[in-house]
Parts: sequence; structure tokens; C-alpha cells
Amino acid sequence: MISKLRFLFVLLFAFSSEGYAQLNAQSLSGGWSFALDPLKIGVSEGWTDSAFPDSKLDKVIVPHSFSVDKRYFFYTGTAWYFKKFDTKPVRSGNKAFIKFDAVFYKCEVWLNGKKVGSHEGGYTPFELDVTSVLKEKNVLSVMVDNSWDRTTIPGARAVDSNYNASAAQVYPWMNYGGITKPVELKIRPEVYLSHVKIHTDPDLKKGTANIGVTGFIKNTSASATTVTLTIHVQDESGKFLSLFKPFKISIRANASKEVVVNGNMNAGQVKLWNQDHPYLYTLKAFTGKDTLSHNFGIRKIEIKNAKFLLNGEPIRMAGGNRPADYPGYGSIDPDSILKKDLVLMKSAGMELSRIGHHAVSNDLLDWADKHGMLIITEAGNWQLASSQMADTMMRRKFQSQMREMVERDWNHPSVIAYSLGNEFYSHKPEGQAWVRDMSKFTKELDATRLITFATNIVFRDYIKKSEDEASQYVDFISANVYANHDKWVSRIHELYPSKPVYISEFGMMSTPNKTEKDRIDHLKKAIAAFRNKDYVVGASIWAFNDYLSRFPLSNADGYRSWGVVTPEREPRDSYRFLQEEFSPALITVLSAKAGKLTINIKARADFPSYILKGYQVKAGDESVQLKTLKPGESQELSLDISSLDKVRQIELIKPGGFVVLRQAF
Repeated sequence: MISKLRFLFVLLFAFSSEGYAQLNAQSLSGGWSFALDPLKIGVSEGWTDSAFPDSKLDKVIVPHSFSVDKRYFFYTGTAWYFKKFDTKPVRSGNKAFIKFDAVFYKCEVWLNGKKVGSHEGGYTPFELDVTSVLKEKNVLSVMVDNSWDRTTIPGARAVDSNYNASAAQVYPWMNYGGITKPVELKIRPEVYLSHVKIHTDPDLKKGTANIGVTGFIKNTSASATTVTLTIHVQDESGKFLSLFKPFKISIRANASKEVVVNGNMNAGQVKLWNQDHPYLYTLKAFTGKDTLSHNFGIRKIEIKNAKFLLNGEPIRMAGGNRPADYPGYGSIDPDSILKKDLVLMKSAGMELSRIGHHAVSNDLLDWADKHGMLIITEAGNWQLASSQMADTMMRRKFQSQMREMVERDWNHPSVIAYSLGNEFYSHKPEGQAWVRDMSKFTKELDATRLITFATNIVFRDYIKKSEDEASQYVDFISANVYANHDKWVSRIHELYPSKPVYISEFGMMSTPNKTEKDRIDHLKKAIAAFRNKDYVVGASIWAFNDYLSRFPLSNADGYRSWGVVTPEREPRDSYRFLQEEFSPALITVLSAKAGKLTINIKARADFPSYILKGYQVKAGDESVQLKTLKPGESQELSLDISSLDKVRQIELIKPGGFVVLRQAF
């Protein structure tokens, strides 16, 4: 009887939470009408009017980028999107919001002829209150502008940058304009949870964990009220864990309140998250009729003796930078392309990545959570000049983008650090002040992540002491190192001996004068320099994929061919080389005769290195589970290869089924 009641409770819980989401969230993605507005006459011509006729306009499917739509190829300027939709009336005591996951770059939004808001910043989510103007039949009008100048992030550099006048006016990835991510209508009660922040603190000795939850509650009504915050946690099997008691909160009219509650997991309930065993829990938080749901993982990232520790164990991992660019889709990142890319990256050992120069898609982070990748997310200071970093308006724009990124990403166990930007004047007073101030700002939003930025200054000859460069203000050094690898990385360690060094970029662009062999020779020397320095905790190739660009010295086809895969994701020889170099283990064939293969598997002790647990090797139809190997440990084993034909190959397979090494014998 008890089991039946529990089953009924689980069923009701699942139904009520999913049902609420279905009743109170309506997708507005899909078919929209579209028009270019190069003369910027849309507002004056009445395009915001709900009666504006759209029957003769082009039709598009949102998410959409007009930059890759062949009808408007690489258009830069103003464009309009129109959506007609029906919905139920908003009941008394409820609020209505339209949420955009991303619009590049600026936008203004009207609903039924009334302006409901605007937004700047092309990669982060925002929502607008439309309660007062929502009807049963609606027309949503969105004006989008993907142009750039010296006041946009990303944008052109100011005149005090070190670029020539041509290069300073552009940035090196495409301004893929449009409503590039999903849109939805959300209905909430007047008192609702705007965010939930989950913080996990495992006790690695006892095996227990503290789970802290911060609920951000808004009361938009004209009356003070009391609500009850209820939190449910489930493990991967669906089992409910009794961690939190219901908590009553009093909140004033038209006010917001943060509430922190804590629960404790016993050792039997705790399963740690890591790159090979990414165990996830689900948390649902309720305040009356409102609910938010997030996956989370329990893991601990620490810095000790210039090393990264994940759950108490030293890790050194490779990674890859992935410009969000795919032929025909630009930066939209549909699921099929995202999965293809991340499987290729994971299979090449790219597991610790400063993955891009701006906030990445939430779907990418969901995949990283589920399959085990460590991500450093970066807000948009790409080579801002000193005058721009000192400008109050630019600082506010960056802080807005950082806040939106952090508040969206802080529950992802894959996110281990936030980056404050890339390749700016970090030795100048303005750059030093930027890192000092933005580090403080970001830590106030989320103190549980590490802080860094990508520097190409720190190893220069004119940096004489640690105080001469802004890396003094961050938790670990991220450096873009394209030459003199041994000398420059050693110099960083001399300046900051207690801080880990992460190579946020290294590589070589393919050109008519640089063959794949040249690139591989270059990569081989770079990795050798990183490998023998135990304070180098990671190295991320620039780049995983080729990407379109207006930047000077791009190829004649428009691509910057830094990628180890082609624009269509065909692996190059450099990808296969890196797959071997980034493998966490080495395989030595001891003998192969009489239908029997004897091999030695050794977990790398240098780079990359971490504990191998749950790995297997396979030859033909036979696979053998490896014992747990710590860095430097090895195992000898034999496999039956009598059934093999001409294809004679050993595979090293990670938990999750990722083949990270293929070795012929």
C-alpha cells in the first residue's frame, strides 16, 4: 500500500509540474513574417501597428538569422519580425512575459502596437512584461539591428587600440543578426520565483554534501503577502530526497526578496559530478502555483599549489574554442549541429574549454552537464581599447551582459569559471581597473566560480613584476600563446608561481603557405612545452572549427581556417593528431600473434592527466573493462583477435561511449 501511495505521489508530482509548464508557457518560435528595413523607416511608416499587413512579407522560421538566409545574405542593418498568435486571457492575479533566449544585437519590441521594451546584447536571454497589453489575438513586432560601432559589445575598437584603421573597425566573427534562439510566452502568478541559484559544497572526506538554494522571489502585486517556498530534489533514478522543509516568506508589496535555505545529503545520497561520470540531480522549487526546475551536479573545484583539483583530485585537460558558426545556420546552433560538434570535441579529449568569446547557448551547457565537459564562459570584452574600458556606458553594457550570462548559467555544473574578456590592454591602468572591478562585480553575482580572463600581455618583456599586469586580480591565468611556448609559459609561472596557467588559445591558421604537416609540427612543439609543466592545467586549441569573418587576412572564401575540422565538420589530419595527443592514456602493443593481442594501457602522468575510471578497450568484437588507473599507473591485458579481418585497430572508450583513441596494430 505504501509503495502504491508513493507511486501515486510521484505520478501526481510529475504531472502537476509538467502540466503547469504546458499551461503557462507557450512557444512563439516557428513561423514569423519578416522584412528588411535598410532605410530605418519602419517605425515612422507604422510597422509597429497591430493592423500592419504582413501577408506580402517573406516567411521565416524562428530561430532565424537573416545573415545566413540566402535572400538577405550577410545583410547588416535593421530588420523586422512579425508574429500573430492567439492565447487565453490572463487571469486576475497572474502576469504575462515574453522571453527571448537571444536576439542579435539590439532590438525593440511592440505587442499590439504598444512598445513593451528593448534590449542590447546578442547572446543572452531577456524577458518583457506584457501583462497590460496581451489580448486573446496578438501581433508581436520586433525590430532587430545587427550593426556595430565603437559602443557595441562586440564591436569596433576605439582609436587608441593597437590595430590599424581597417582591422580596428571589425571583429573577427560574423554579426549573425536575427532572433537566433527560441521565444516563448510565460504566464506566472503575481508572486513568483525569478531565479533559483543552487550551490553544492561536498565534504570529500565524509562523503556528504550541503546543498544551498537561493530563491529570488518577486511580489508584483499591490499587497504584502506570505508565500511558502517548497523544494524537491530527485536523483537520476527518480528517487525523492528529503532535504528541505517548507519555508515561509513574508514579502512587501512590489518588492523582491532573496531567501537562502540549506539541506544536507548523507553519504549514501551523494554521487559526485565529473567529466567521466556526470551525475545529475533535479531540483524543483515551488512558491504556490509557480515552479522552477533545474538540473545540478555536486562537485568541488579548487586551486592548490598552482593546480586544479576536481573533487580533490588534480586534473590537467585539453580543450577547444568553438566559434558558433555553421554553414546555413550561422550562430543558431540547432540540436543536430550542436551534438555533432560536442561529440567530436569530447571524442578528441577537448574537455576543459574556454569555449568562445561570448555567452554560449544554454543547450550547449546542458549537453556539457549531461556528458561531462568543463566550461569557462566569457562575456564580451574582445580587445576593447583602454578608453572603452574606462567608459561608464561600456562598463554598464558589459555588466548587463555578464549578469544575464551568470544568472542563466550558475546552476550548470559544467561551468567552472567566468572570463572577463579576451586580449585587451591588461597592463594599462584602464585594463587593470577593468579586471579588478569586473572580478568584484562577478564574484558578487556568483562567488562559487573561479575568475579569469584571456591575456596575450602577461608574458611580454615589459611585464617586470606581477603588479604590472591585471592577472594579479584573478584566480588563475588564462593565456593565449601562439609562439615561444616554452619561454612565455615559463615567464608566466615566474610572475605568478602560486596560480595555475591555462592556455586559452594556441594553434596555427591554415594558409596556402602552411600545410597540415606544418600545423601538426607547430602543435607538437607547443604541446611538448605545455606537457612538462605541471602548473599548466589545460590547453585549448584555437580553433575547433573554421568560421566566417570580415577580419583582415581571412581566406578568399571568407573563412578563417584555424579549425581542426572544416566548416562542415570533416576532421582534418590535425584533428586526428590532437585526438592522440589529448588522449588520457597511452597504448603499447606488446604482442599480436596466434589470435591474441597483448597490450599495456598507461594513464598519462603528464598532460592530459586525471583518474581513469570506467574505461574500456576494444578490438574487434571483444572489449575489456579497465581497472581504475591513477595518472602514471598501467594495466596489461590480452584480447582475443582471432575474429578480426584486415582492420586491426584498438579503441580506448570513455564512459558514455566516446572513442578517444584509435590505434592500429
